[in-house]
Amino acid sequence: MDTMQVGKIIFVLVISVLWSDTFSCGPNGKCMCDTLNQMDCSKTKLPIWKICGLITNSSTYNVSVLYLEGNGYQYIQEFDLQGCDELLELYLGGNEITSIEKGSFSNLDRLELLDISENTLTIYDETVEQNDSFPLTMKTLKLNGNWKGNTTTHASYPDLSHLKNLEILYMDGLRDEAVPVTYRKIQMLQTIVFSGLNGHCNISFITNFTFKNLPQIRTLNMCSCNIENIHAGAFEDLTNLEILDLSQNLNLRFRMLRNISYSLQFTKIKLLNFSKVHSTFGLGTQLKMRDLCYFWNTTLTEILLSSNRMQLVETNALILVPETLKIMWTEDNKFTFGPYLLQLGCITNLEEFHGNYQNTAHRPILYDREPSGNFKEMMYDYSDCPYMEINILRNISVRKGNCIFFENDHVEINETWATFPKKLKRVEFIRSNMQYSIPRLLLLPLQKSIEYVDFSGNILHSWIGPIGPFLKLKYLNLSRNYCTHIGLNFFNYIADVEDLQLHDNFLGLMLSDEKKRHAIFDKLANVKVLNLSSNIVSYLPPTVFSKMFKLETLDLSVNNIETWTIDVKTLNSLLHLNLKFNFLNRLPSALRKKLESNTKRLGIQFTLDLRNNTFSANCDDKEFLRWMVKHRNSMLYFDEYIFYDKTSATLSANQFVKDVKNLDEECRSYTLIIVFCSIGISVFLAIVVGGVLYRNIWKLRYLMRLTEIKHFRYKKLHNGPNEPEYFMYDAFISYANEDLRFILDLIIPKLEENEMKLCLHERDFLPGNNIADNILEAIRNSRKTVVILSKEFLKSKWCLYEFNMARMESVYSQEGNNCLLVVMFENVPSGNMSTEMLDWIQSNTYIEYTTEEEGEVIFWENLKEALSE
Repeated sequence: MDTMQVGKIIFVLVISVLWSDTFSCGPNGKCMCDTLNQMDCSKTKLPIWKICGLITNSSTYNVSVLYLEGNGYQYIQEFDLQGCDELLELYLGGNEITSIEKGSFSNLDRLELLDISENTLTIYDETVEQNDSFPLTMKTLKLNGNWKGNTTTHASYPDLSHLKNLEILYMDGLRDEAVPVTYRKIQMLQTIVFSGLNGHCNISFITNFTFKNLPQIRTLNMCSCNIENIHAGAFEDLTNLEILDLSQNLNLRFRMLRNISYSLQFTKIKLLNFSKVHSTFGLGTQLKMRDLCYFWNTTLTEILLSSNRMQLVETNALILVPETLKIMWTEDNKFTFGPYLLQLGCITNLEEFHGNYQNTAHRPILYDREPSGNFKEMMYDYSDCPYMEINILRNISVRKGNCIFFENDHVEINETWATFPKKLKRVEFIRSNMQYSIPRLLLLPLQKSIEYVDFSGNILHSWIGPIGPFLKLKYLNLSRNYCTHIGLNFFNYIADVEDLQLHDNFLGLMLSDEKKRHAIFDKLANVKVLNLSSNIVSYLPPTVFSKMFKLETLDLSVNNIETWTIDVKTLNSLLHLNLKFNFLNRLPSALRKKLESNTKRLGIQFTLDLRNNTFSANCDDKEFLRWMVKHRNSMLYFDEYIFYDKTSATLSANQFVKDVKNLDEECRSYTLIIVFCSIGISVFLAIVVGGVLYRNIWKLRYLMRLTEIKHFRYKKLHNGPNEPEYFMYDAFISYANEDLRFILDLIIPKLEENEMKLCLHERDFLPGNNIADNILEAIRNSRKTVVILSKEFLKSKWCLYEFNMARMESVYSQEGNNCLLVVMFENVPSGNMSTEMLDWIQSNTYIEYTTEEEGEVIFWENLKEALSE
């Protein structure tokens, strides 16, 4: 290997390291580094001093963020961190640290974040002298998860008053312990997290003194702290409080909202998280007027009430929602109908409503991990809140406008309208088990603000409408709703929608209806994105999207489309088409030209996804195949397409491209072969058709004669509309004139003496009628046709005609009942019989005539019995 090649290899390695997201580094290459000056030596068991020594002695690394988590460290000595002086963030969480030697952090005068959570430090033990060696530059300190290191009977919060720059503090929450007065000195402190989700928290009671020394706090997180009671003035002194998280305290329940909201009147509260404060498996609960009363006097802008098994809101309670509220989360509840739904307009300035995952089933295994679902509320409904007085409620309702007040619980429900917050922009009810059809629904006042509506993942099986008007709605998602029907006027009042998601429904059959389709999408002239994937679509009428002039993206993937039938003349913005997982093998030239012209006019390259369709390199589709290869850069995931050659063997994308380029030459060589094959096939088909006609000549003659009689002559008589066919004769006797004596001397006397009515051509045919017509009518008006088969019979063309017509009558006109009876008058050689007659004789029973005395008696009995069936 020469010097030039070695140089190239080194260059490539250096470039790959510089451009990769992460690479091996640190002692023995056990750590991982990235280009953002971060080094991760977690779970490497490397000594701290060795890592810091490498950092300070190397010009390669400029580390400002160091992760040392999960290494099993038990203590930190003064010299361990020498060399890590330039660190901005140090993560030591998840170790087994019991002590930190004084002065260990003395040289880290740039450190802004220190994480020593999930260790066994005795920082909460009041018998231990608290260490004041944390760097003064600290802005974020994580001390949570160290409670297990305290061994004394009493605990207290550590003195951190020397950390003048501290802004964010994570600590364990101590039961019945107030935050000490020293915390008033940390004037930059804005966020305290006592959450039990990432540490230990057992603050069962919050009194008026618990957080009295935190007036500077803006964010207070007490998620999952086992809180049972909160005094009415608990947050009164937190005058700067903006965010309060009390979620996942399952012993609180809704009645505690009265005390919480009372003290929040004196704060700058913006967000309250009160989710999951009710047992998952308890009885459903109701949000009452007394719970919301003092909220009227707060500055709350966002509230979270998710996962509380909330079913109802007390009538008129929504009147007390503060006018500052803009965002509401009520996910994972169990809402049912109530008058409160008619008072949604009282939430005047609400902009976002998130009500997803209603009526969700939860894992029963969680039951043992939560408080009993039979918890009884210990507080009464009585409240001294002044805003609950009827006169005040009525005045607030009038002042808000569009806010209904129900006097003395008298509720009037109008089926055609409901009130909505006038500033509402976003509504979500995803996967909420709603099983309804969407009826005609008019909303007052006119919805001029709603822009985003998502009702996906429900069972809204029929969309009747119209609904709205939604004058500014841009995004509508009704996917995964098992819908089979869309009303012709459903979209009439949402004409401005731009993104319409209708995937994963059952709209295929309805959209294929030529009579209905024209009114469904015609109002949606502003739609830019339309998703109809997974709708069992096999056919779409040509003009189904003809009014969607602005349509840019059309998704018809995962359907059963075999042929593109949509007229694209008016789709002058169409650029992105998803047709994956269909049964297409070509696209028409009109669609291809439209995509090209739109690209040229709009200056945006079109994209086409044809994955999981099948394409064969054959002459019939060569024009489309050449086009697809030419625009392969516009074919998304082109290498994943399914390609075959002319022998149905699978091809790679590259091989397919080569085969398509050779198609012109191959197709020319096959032209003569195709011509000769076509001629050969035509001759073969002519022979086959001729043979079929010859083989079924009698069937055709019978059907033609029957049709002629039915349409141009006369119709067969019937007894009545509900009675069986009436036969004029019991039997039509077909015989040769040479056998007339046998007919006159024996057949007629023997049968007519038994009151059988016979038809004979000499006696009963209508004079002047066509012989063929007389024969066919005699057969059709007789229950049986008796053929006297003899050598002379085979010589008569009219006798053979009678036999074949009777045979056809048995097969087609008497529902399979055998109306043909053959009497073998004399021994007839089989070689003299036609193929049809020989097949019949071999397949059916016939009666053989004999002149022997005993045999003749049996013959007449068999004949009479056969005619009597």
